[in-house]
Amino acid sequence: MLIIQSQLLTELSAALTVLLSTTKMLTIQSQLLTELSAALTVLLSTTKMLTIQSQLLTELSAALTVLLSTTKMLTIQSHFTDNFSGLLLSFL
Repeated sequence: MLIIQSQLLTELSAALTVLLSTTKMLTIQSQLLTELSAALTVLLSTTKMLTIQSQLLTELSAALTVLLSTTKMLTIQSHFTDNFSGLLLSFL
C-alpha cells in the first residue's frame, strides 16, 4: 500500500511539475502577447500619423501648384501690361 502511495505521489509530483512548467510558459506567452499588443498599438498610431502627414503633404503640394500657376499668370499679365504700356506710349 505504501509503495503504491509512493508511486502515486511520484506521479502526482511529476504532473504538478509539468503543470507548473506549463503555467510558467503561459505566463510568459501572456506577457509577450501584451508587449506585442503594445507594439502594434504604437505601429498603428505611427501609421495613422504617417497617413495624416501624407494627406497634408498632398494638400500642400496642391496649394503650391496653385500658387505657382498664379505666379506664372501674374508674370504673364505683368509682361503683357509692360508691352501694352510701351505700345500706348509709342502711339502717343
